[in-house]
Amino acid sequence: MKKIKGNCLCGAVSFEVINTFEKLFLCSCDQCRQITGSAFASNLFVDINGFDWCGGVDKIVKYQVPERDISKSFCQVCGSGVPWINGDATKMIVPAGSLSAPVDVAERVRIFTAEQPLWASDLEQVCAHAAFPD
Repeated sequence: MKKIKGNCLCGAVSFEVINTFEKLFLCSCDQCRQITGSAFASNLFVDINGFDWCGGVDKIVKYQVPERDISKSFCQVCGSGVPWINGDATKMIVPAGSLSAPVDVAERVRIFTAEQPLWASDLEQVCAHAAFPD
């Protein structure tokens, strides 16, 4: 199986993962928006056996939301989100933006859309630019 590489922004944390993801969850819940600072979290799910750390594991910090099954792993150098193991240790949850190549994903799902802020709705109608606008 073909593997793709991923890393944090500064490169201190790196990994390889098989490019056969089961799901992509685009989550708009309040906690995912706060933990990412964005309209939604974009997390890919893959079997734990298809994942390998290449370096920087000692640079990873994990925050667990008290009394919730929500966590965030990030590079202590640059703050970028990095993969983490799910609660029952069967899947790696990989932030989609941390990967260096297009992904092969079986299912894409938007979840907790009832908590999506109004400013993040109808984004396909917002003017798009390939770079900073003039």
